[in-house]
Amino acid sequence: NKKTLLNNCAPRATYHKIDDPGMLKQMDDRWTELTSDVKDSKDYQGFWGHEFLKHGTCCEGHDTEEAYFKLAMRLKDRFDLLTILRASGIIPGNYYSIDSIQKAIKGVTRAVPNLYCNPDPNNPRM
Repeated sequence: NKKTLLNNCAPRATYHKIDDPGMLKQMDDRWTELTSDVKDSKDYQGFWGHEFLKHGTCCEGHDTEEAYFKLAMRLKDRFDLLTILRASGIIPGNYYSIDSIQKAIKGVTRAVPNLYCNPDPNNPRM
């Protein structure tokens, strides 16, 4: 059912930290935790744990942390949003309509992105 959001599919799941140094480096380089320093990011993995528990538990066939994150990074490489937006003339630092951003992303991914505006630019996590 493509009309249902896939979030929190296994509410009792637990997150198993990534221990492999190579995988940790890839994760830090390509899916950076922006709200803590590098050491805390790798030690506690709060952001990655949140992403896995919310979305990874819904990812059939990629139900381990490592499998889910490898898939996510492959998809990120395939659908690099900054590249997609730049190809449509949308660059950071300017203002664009949500429609123009959605059209650019849908043109490549064939899916309408779930976008929202940040009400407080001084606190990007709000």
